Amino acid sequence: METDSSVPGNRNMEEGRRSGRDAHAPGHELRAMVVFGVGAQVYALPVGDVHECIPAPALSPLPVDLPHLPGWFWLGRTRVPVIDLAVLMGARPPVALHASDLLYRPLLLCAVAGMETGMGVHPGWVALLVDRVMDVMQVRADAIMPLGIDRGAGDCIVGEIDRGGEPPAIVMEMDGVLRHSERHRLSGLMAREEQRAALWTADGARDV
Repeated sequence: METDSSVPGNRNMEEGRRSGRDAHAPGHELRAMVVFGVGAQVYALPVGDVHECIPAPALSPLPVDLPHLPGWFWLGRTRVPVIDLAVLMGARPPVALHASDLLYRPLLLCAVAGMETGMGVHPGWVALLVDRVMDVMQVRADAIMPLGIDRGAGDCIVGEIDRGGEPPAIVMEMDGVLRHSERHRLSGLMAREEQRAALWTADGARDV
């Protein structure tokens, strides 16, 4: 598989979802996986966890200094927090990100259940900042093997995919990327941004 910095189109995601549902034989069911790189490591997320691959826009800072949360961006009328997977997975030390640092780093836009807002609990958006998106591939369910070693990445790592002569892809799931307590804290951070914007609006200022 050739690695590049291109972002697969949304059509490929939809095709992966459809074909992944077509095979129902036990042990032979196909799972569509988004394959991406973070540092020197290759990872994979189920297509069902990834809504879209998008270029990284300029980010607005969060009101606290958390190394793996470089900021947020607008998606329509919704603020979407960004998680830098390179920092979260320990592949790169935390540094301040400038617009030029984001030019060739795509985002995986993911829906996360259980995000709390003033309107209650609902699925929310989180974007994963990665180094490169490589492919959308079909994998047999029984080809996802348990990890041979402890990679120290917590609950988000569930297995690995043998890719022949290439390095294996480490399989992640979004339910482990953000634990319940982390979702609650992230929801609180975004709620603070909403409150700050409301204060500016009340004073007649424009939220930017």
